[in-house]
Amino acid sequence: MSGWGMWPVLQVALDHVELKEAVRVAKRISRIGGIWVEAGTPLIKSEGMRAVSRLRKLLPNHFIVADMKTFDAGWVEAEMAVKAGADMVTVLGAAGRETVEDVVEACRRLGAKVCVDLIGVENPAKTARAAEEAGADMILLHVGFTLQRRGMRAPDMLREIRETVEGVGIPVGVAGGIKHGEAGRFAEMGCKIIVVGSAITRASDPADAAKTLLEEIRSPRPL
Repeated sequence: MSGWGMWPVLQVALDHVELKEAVRVAKRISRIGGIWVEAGTPLIKSEGMRAVSRLRKLLPNHFIVADMKTFDAGWVEAEMAVKAGADMVTVLGAAGRETVEDVVEACRRLGAKVCVDLIGVENPAKTARAAEEAGADMILLHVGFTLQRRGMRAPDMLREIRETVEGVGIPVGVAGGIKHGEAGRFAEMGCKIIVVGSAITRASDPADAAKTLLEEIRSPRPL
């Protein structure tokens, strides 16, 4: 699968509510290698699976993530996203093992990957281990928009990140208001996927911003 295993990678989260805006940014970053492109949850809820299909058509050689944040009916939502063109779908760790297993089963059958998002779970390291046992391909430590509005960001999760990276054998990613100058810290800690949204999508030149962040994670500095 194109893009999988070429660590570390930069995942660009397109958290727009209008498809035309997501497409605008996607076109700007389309020539950059070493990045994944995410159809963010707001975009999917606003535009549906046509957002995933549009990104797949626009970026045929990129790894596409559908941030479904599935909580129930895992097999249905996973099938929808993968058939629309997603290489990987997300499911919430808080949904429980049964839902994670449903998503894993559907994605295995269709040749896609599964990311378990640990947003909102009380014990990230424990939930990550359970997700790995259930067949997940990737774990995401995530500070969501709600907590970001209250002043918390990914750099506030360093302890949880260390514990999770050390506790599982599958790739670990991190997301949550990551800015320029911070991305390399997470790569140094062992994170394989660094998810960045507004620092790229709201930049005057999204392509230049993405290139700068990609360089940061490929040349990490010690903490």
